[in-house]
Amino acid sequence: MDQLQDIAQVRRIYTALTLHYVDGLTQAQVAERMGQSHSTVNRMIKAGHDMGMVEITIRSPFQDHLALERELAEVSGLREVVIETTASDNPEAVLTRVGITAAELLASKLKPGMTVCLTGGKGVSACVAGLRQVMPLRGMTAVPATGLVQGKHYTDVNHAAATLARAFGGEAVQMLSPMFAETEEQHAMITGMKTVSRVMEAARAADVALVGIGGLREKATSYFDLHRDVPAEEEALYASGAVAELMAHVLDAQGTVTGYVRNRLVVAISPDDLAKVPISIGVAAGQEKAEAICAVVRGGYINTLVTDEATARLVLARLKEAA
Repeated sequence: MDQLQDIAQVRRIYTALTLHYVDGLTQAQVAERMGQSHSTVNRMIKAGHDMGMVEITIRSPFQDHLALERELAEVSGLREVVIETTASDNPEAVLTRVGITAAELLASKLKPGMTVCLTGGKGVSACVAGLRQVMPLRGMTAVPATGLVQGKHYTDVNHAAATLARAFGGEAVQMLSPMFAETEEQHAMITGMKTVSRVMEAARAADVALVGIGGLREKATSYFDLHRDVPAEEEALYASGAVAELMAHVLDAQGTVTGYVRNRLVVAISPDDLAKVPISIGVAAGQEKAEAICAVVRGGYINTLVTDEATARLVLARLKEAA
């Protein structure tokens, strides 16, 4: 009889647990359903826990992303990969979300007194626009890593630096140079000016870099907006093997700076300089940038990537295929 009573009690406990955890009823509702007092149901649920009948599993909505982030980091050699859901067919909406994610990552990396160097570009602009209600950082400085092109907000690196610094209550250094010199002699003169060389030195010494990645073959880049003659030079540009743009330097599929003439005229720190910055964050969204992201990764210029899920999967597939 005692054994039968024990079995009956276990069944009642199981029923109470099922009603509460599976059907979602409150303990008061379970008590009413089973014809028991609230205190009795409470004791049955506690007994069920003590007997090991309850196992709680929390399923993260980010579980797939975390696995993808780990795999892409492992295959690419990146220190960190952060992926935002590709929740829309609208490229601008995807870029906005990736920008917000990049902004949250940047805010988590920065500390008082740090210097951030940054480029222009739509990815960086989206990140800067995503900086909302961040904690002020005493002594934080934003420094352009390139010359500037006025006319569009996303090519004006001084505007991006000022906006980023303002978000953190820091200071911005202004770059007083165009993106490109017209001749190599002019390039030497510009980069030799103290007002320019000091900014470049500060950018090279930055604690964090925030850079965009441009896809040249798909024209998924602001590179064609940087100089009036670039669109007319497409044949020479592509003949150099260019597939990616990083800090206004064009790279081939292996991440090597190509022989394209404007690579010798650009006023910016070099990709090799970028690789020496302790935290270098690349921001890019859209599957049309996958080839360019792969090139930048192969070059070893960044150690952190923020992108969307669809792009991340394509980058991973390309890297694995080439391995």
